[in-house]
Amino acid sequence: MIFFVQKYITDKLHHLIWYYKTLSPIRWNLLYKKYSKQKVQGKKVVLYSPNYDFMDTSFNCLLKELKERDYDVQIINNHKNNAKNIENFIKQAATASYIFTTDDSRLIDFIKFRKETKIVCLWHACGALKKFGNSKVKYWKRDFFLRRMFFFYKNLNLFTVSSPACLPFYSEATGISLKKKIIQPLGISRTDIFFDENFIANCKEKKSSLTDKKIILYAPTFRGGTFSKAYTPNFIDFLKMKESLKHDYIILINRHPGSFNSPYTIPESCSDFAIDVSGKYDISELITISDILIGDYSSLIFEWSLFRKPFLPLVPDMDIYGKGFYIDFESIIAPYRCNNTNDLIIAIKNISHYDYSFLMQLKENFMSACDGKATKRILDMIEAMPNKTKRS
Repeated sequence: MIFFVQKYITDKLHHLIWYYKTLSPIRWNLLYKKYSKQKVQGKKVVLYSPNYDFMDTSFNCLLKELKERDYDVQIINNHKNNAKNIENFIKQAATASYIFTTDDSRLIDFIKFRKETKIVCLWHACGALKKFGNSKVKYWKRDFFLRRMFFFYKNLNLFTVSSPACLPFYSEATGISLKKKIIQPLGISRTDIFFDENFIANCKEKKSSLTDKKIILYAPTFRGGTFSKAYTPNFIDFLKMKESLKHDYIILINRHPGSFNSPYTIPESCSDFAIDVSGKYDISELITISDILIGDYSSLIFEWSLFRKPFLPLVPDMDIYGKGFYIDFESIIAPYRCNNTNDLIIAIKNISHYDYSFLMQLKENFMSACDGKATKRILDMIEAMPNKTKRS
C-alpha cells in the first residue's frame, strides 16, 4: 500500500514540478485534446527530431522501410523548441498510429497520448559508454522517490538498443524496468546502412573523387557540458601532423552538431591536409570511407567496431570523466591511448601492427543485434503490438 501511495504522489510531483517551471505542458495537452477529436490514421507515422532543425540521420533507414510499407510519413524537427514546430508536432501526433523519436523529449513525456498511438525511441547511440539520465546522478540510484520525479520515458512503448548487454545500463538510465519489456535489443536502425551494398559502393565512389590517399577521420564529441556551451576540443597540432603524414594521409574533421556554433580554426597552410567536413557528409558515409578513426568518448566507437579498422583514442582529459562510463573504458583503450599529437603520429606510423582484439570484443558484446536487419525487426514488433497498449 505504501508503495502505491508513494508512486501516486511522485507521479503527481513529477508533473507539478515541470508545470511550475513552465505552463507549456498544460497548453500542449489542451492542443492535443483539440486535435485528437479526429480519428487515428492507421498508416500515419511521425518522425520527431527534438534536437535538430533537420531530420535526424538516425531515421534514414527507417524512412526507407516505412515508404516501402506504404506509410504516410510526417517529418517534424524541433530545434530550440520552436512554438510553431511544437504545435505542428502535436497536431500530427494526435492522429498518428506511430511516433518515432531518437532522444528523450519533455514534449513527448508530458502529453497524455491516446493508447492507440505507439511511441518508439530509436536511441541515437550504439552500445553503452558514457552514463546518462538517472545513471549520472548518484542519489537517483538510491532514492526511488526522487528518481520518479525525473522520469522522462514513461510514454514509450518501445526503446531499442544494440545488444542484450546494454539492457541493464539503459534500464538504470531511463528508469524503465526490464520487466516491462519496453527496452528491447533489436539493434540500432541506422546501422543497417552499413550492410547495404549500394551504399558501400556509393561511398567508395565518393572517396575516390575526394582523394587517392588514406583518410583519417577525427570525430571528437563536444566539450562544455551543454549545447549552449558546446565547443570542439583543440587537441591536435595539424601543422605537425601534416609534416609527418601528408604523403600518405588526409584528415577529415567531423565536429559534433552541438558545437557548430562555436569557432574552430584550422591553419590555412593545412587546408589541403586537414579539412572540416562537419555537416557536409553523413557520419555513416564518413565511417565507411575512412581508414583510421581518431575519437574519444563518443559512442561512434561501437559503430566503428563493425569494421576492421584502427581506432585511436585521443583522450588527454580522461581524468575529468572519472567514473562516468558504464564500462572500464580507460583500461580497454589503454594500449592505444593518445594524449597529444606526437602520440598520434607514432601510432599512425605503426598502424600496420594494430591489434584489433579490443574492438572485436566491443563488437561482440555491444553490437550483436546490429546485423543489417534491425529496422525490419523494429517495425515488425510495433506492427504486432495490440492496438491498445497500456502506458507506463
